[in-house]
Amino acid sequence: MNGITDLWALALATLIFLAIPGPGTIKLFASMAEKNGGARAGVWSTLGLMAGDTVWMVLALSGVAALAAAYPKAFDVLRYAGALYLAWVGFNLIRHSRAALGEGRVNNAANRGAKQWFVESCFVSLSNPKVIGFYVAFFPLFIDTRHFEGVKTYATMIAIVLTICFLYCMWLIVVAQFAKRVFKRYPEAGVWLKRGAGAALMGFAVKFAVQK
Repeated sequence: MNGITDLWALALATLIFLAIPGPGTIKLFASMAEKNGGARAGVWSTLGLMAGDTVWMVLALSGVAALAAAYPKAFDVLRYAGALYLAWVGFNLIRHSRAALGEGRVNNAANRGAKQWFVESCFVSLSNPKVIGFYVAFFPLFIDTRHFEGVKTYATMIAIVLTICFLYCMWLIVVAQFAKRVFKRYPEAGVWLKRGAGAALMGFAVKFAVQK
């Protein structure tokens, strides 16, 4: 199909990749846990994550990965910047863990909405430039060189990955909505969940900063 060797294998591999917990999943749940979050925050966070992933996929397929290999110092700057951003997001999750559940106040919390959830999630997705290397290695595995159609094949593969990503995140949102009932009953559990999410993001920040 459009130069793809095995459509179902591509879909399954993408789903397995998404199922591995990462900073994007944590950010989605964190946005939903905000005082005015919920499913709406989850949808906008999903779109932000997809936008960031689209950037990495396009860059990977356009040969930017080769430039990154040629100029590793510039690549390191991006990596460190991404790590700092993740650390900042994680710190704020811990700092405002109670405020997100209505037990405190976050400055300008009332102004947070679709734009903030989208942009922040997009930056979380972009925070790890190593992802470009994954896509460089991932896509060729499913390309049928005999029927390869260039941009059309690449566009189809990106569309498939993004569709699966969207559906998977919608499932996570449904699960989170059910879990929200538990946290309403046990608010302290929600506080520790936020703190744990913040610590996890800071852990990812350290990992991205030191990985080579």
